[in-house]
Amino acid sequence: MVSLTNNDKRIIVVANRLPVNISIKDDKPVYSPSPGGLVTALSSLKDSYKQEWLGWPGEVDLDIANANEIKEKLNNDFNSHPVFLTKQQVNRYYFGFSNKVLWPIMHYLPSHCDYDERDWKAYKKVNELFAENLLKEIKPSENDLIWIHDYQLMLLPALVREKLPNANIGFFLHTPFPSAEVFRAVPYRDELLKGVLGSSLIGFHTFGYLRHFRSALLRILGLNSEIYSADLENHTVKLGVYPISTDTNQIQELAHSTKIEQNLKQVKQIKRGRKLIISVDRLDYTKGISRRLKGFKKLLDRNPKYASELCMVQIAVPSRTKIASYRRLKDEVEDLVVDINEKYENEKEPPVIYMYKSVSFEKLVSFYKQADIALVTPLCDGMNLVAKEYVAVQKDKGVLILSEFAGAAAELGESVTVNPWNPDAIADALEHALGMMPWEKSRRMSAMFTKVKRNDVHYWSKSFLMDLSKTSEKDQHSNGETIPVNSQISDEILEKYKKAKSPLLLLDYDGTLVNFTSVPMNAKPDKNLLNSLEEINNCNGTEVSIVTGRAKGDIVEWFGDLNFNFSTEHGLWIKMAGEQNWHKTLPDDQHPNWYEEVKEIYSQFCRATPGSFIEEKETSIAWHYRLTDPEFGTLQARELVVNLTNFLANKPAEVMQGKSIVEVRVPGINKGSIISRIQQLDKEYDFMLAIGDDFTDEDLFSAVPEDAVTIKVGKGSSKAKYRLNKVSDVRNFLHKIQAAKS
Repeated sequence: MVSLTNNDKRIIVVANRLPVNISIKDDKPVYSPSPGGLVTALSSLKDSYKQEWLGWPGEVDLDIANANEIKEKLNNDFNSHPVFLTKQQVNRYYFGFSNKVLWPIMHYLPSHCDYDERDWKAYKKVNELFAENLLKEIKPSENDLIWIHDYQLMLLPALVREKLPNANIGFFLHTPFPSAEVFRAVPYRDELLKGVLGSSLIGFHTFGYLRHFRSALLRILGLNSEIYSADLENHTVKLGVYPISTDTNQIQELAHSTKIEQNLKQVKQIKRGRKLIISVDRLDYTKGISRRLKGFKKLLDRNPKYASELCMVQIAVPSRTKIASYRRLKDEVEDLVVDINEKYENEKEPPVIYMYKSVSFEKLVSFYKQADIALVTPLCDGMNLVAKEYVAVQKDKGVLILSEFAGAAAELGESVTVNPWNPDAIADALEHALGMMPWEKSRRMSAMFTKVKRNDVHYWSKSFLMDLSKTSEKDQHSNGETIPVNSQISDEILEKYKKAKSPLLLLDYDGTLVNFTSVPMNAKPDKNLLNSLEEINNCNGTEVSIVTGRAKGDIVEWFGDLNFNFSTEHGLWIKMAGEQNWHKTLPDDQHPNWYEEVKEIYSQFCRATPGSFIEEKETSIAWHYRLTDPEFGTLQARELVVNLTNFLANKPAEVMQGKSIVEVRVPGINKGSIISRIQQLDKEYDFMLAIGDDFTDEDLFSAVPEDAVTIKVGKGSSKAKYRLNKVSDVRNFLHKIQAAKS
C-alpha cells in the first residue's frame, strides 16, 4: 500500500489548462471549477500536500477583464496561477505545433503532420512563458514537487532545471511515446527530448512507451540509459511506468445512486429492448471511429438480423474544430452513419445512434450500465479511460472489446482484443462478444474489475509522487566518490594555483576540451579555446599540456605553433615545451607484430557494420562506431572485444573499449607516460591539475602526485578527486584559471 505523509510539501501542478473555467457575463468574469481526470487524481492528496496549479485559463478577453483581478481571484479561491496567452499564441502553440505535429507523431500518424516554423517558435515561447510564470508567481523551493503534464510542455522541465538545478521535477506523458523511427520525424526532436530530460522523474502509461523513449534517447541523442534511469551530465533522470486509471469507488457509487435514474430511462428508450453497443470518443482521427463503423456495417452485412437486434451508440465529443483534418473527419463519420442507417431504413429504429456532443458523466455511466458491449477501438491511445470506466460500472457483466493499440490493453488482458485497423477483425470481435456465454463474461469482467479497482486513479497519483519524492540531491548528483566542483572548491583550487610558481596543467582533448563529434577530424579546436590556452600558458610560469589518444599528426596540425607540452597516441609520442624533437616511449624496433592481423579483423567488422571505420596510429589501431546504428554498433563492439581478447591472449597487446571506440595498443604505454618523462627530465612543478573524461585518463590520474588536483569530466566512477559535468564546465573553469593570474 502506498502511503504519503508529506504535509510540509507542496505540489505545483503545471498543465496546459487550469481546472477552472472563466466566462464573461455582464463584462465580468465568472469562475467555475472544471474537475477533470487530473483534478480527481489529485483530490485524495489534499490532506498530504498543499496543491497549487499553473496553466492557461482559457480565452479571456483582457480588454474587458482585469488581469490582476483574475490572478488574485484564481490564487485566493482556486490555488491557481494563470498563464495568459494571446489568441495567436494559442493557435500556433496549441492548435499548431502541439496538435498538428506532436499529436499525430505521438499516435503513429505522421501523414497528418502539418509543420510550420512559426508554430515551433510559438511553442518555444509559450513554454518559456510557463517557466517565467512558474518561477515568478510561485517561487518554488527545493522542498516542492513540480509535476508537469503532457506533450504541450515538453520543453518546460529543462527550462525550470536551468534556473533551479536541484528542483524535484516530475513529467508525465499522457499520450503514447512512439518508436524512435517515428519520433525522428518530429522537427526539433533533439530539443524536445532534452527538454523532457530536465525532469527528475518521467512517467509513462506503459513499459512499451518507456522502451520507445529510451530508444529515442539512444538513436537521436546518443544517450545510453538503464531500464529505469538515464544518467546525464548534471543529474540522473528516473523513468517509470504509471498507468492512469479511474476512481472506481466513485463510479460504483454513482452507478447505484438515484442521480442517474432519469438518464437510465432515456438510455432505455434509445435501447428499446435491443442489445446496446456503446462507443465514446473525442472526434479525433486517432480514435478509429470510421473503421469501427465500417466494422459494424460488416457485422450487419454478414448477419442482417442484427440490424433489428442491435443498437450501436457512438458518442463523438467535438474536438479541435479549428483544425481542418478534424472537420474532414466529422464529415466522413457522419456520411458513414447515414450510409448504414439508409441501408437498413426499413427497420423500426436506426441501428446507429450518432451523438455529436459532450455528454455528462452521469449520462455516460447510464450508457455504460445499459451497454451489453463496449466497443473501444482507437488506432492508438495513450491509455483510454472509457475502457476502464466501463469495467468499473459493469463489474462482472458485459463484454469489453478493446484495441490492442490502446495503453489499457497492457492491463486488461481479459478483454476481447482487436486490431482496430481491420474492419473485418472488428466484425469478428463483435460476433464473438455476442455469442459469449454469461459465465465467461463474468469471469473476464471480474478479473478486469479487480485490477481497475486495485490500481485506481488515486494509486496512480500517489505512486508517481512517492517515487518523485525519492529523487533527492544524492540521486541527482551521485557519482562515486568524486566531489562536484562547486564555487567553494573552485575558489580553493584557484587559490592554490595563484600561489604556485611553476604550475602544470594536464588536459585531455576529446570530451574534455571539445565535445565529441561523429567524425573525429571535425573536432578541431576553436579560436576561443586556442586563445584561452595560449594565454594561460603565458601566465607566470604555467605550462599547458595536451594529453590525448589522438594521432601526433592531428595535434601538430592544430597546436603545433604553440609552446605547449604534448603527449599523443596515449603516451607513445611526447614533446615537452622548448624541445625540438618528439620523444618516442617505444623503441623503433618494437613495432607490434599483431598490427596487420588486428587491422584485418577490424576490416571484417567494418564491412559488417555500416558507418564504422578504422583509425590507424603508429603502435595502436582503433575501430570507431559512433556513426553506426547505436544498438547494433554496441552489439558489434562487444563481439569484437571478445574476438580480439581471444586472438591477442598470448600477444603483447591490450584491448580498450571507450566511448564508441575499440582500440588495441601496446601495453605499458598510456597517458601516465608523460609523468615518467617529466621525472626523466628532472622537471619540478609545485602545482598539478589533471582533467580528463575517459577511462584512459585514469592512467594519468594514477600517475600524478598525490597532492595533484584531478578532475573527472562527466558521470562514472573515477580515481579523480573532483568532477565537472561537461565540456562547457571545463571551459568555464579554464577561463577562471586564465583570469586568476592575469
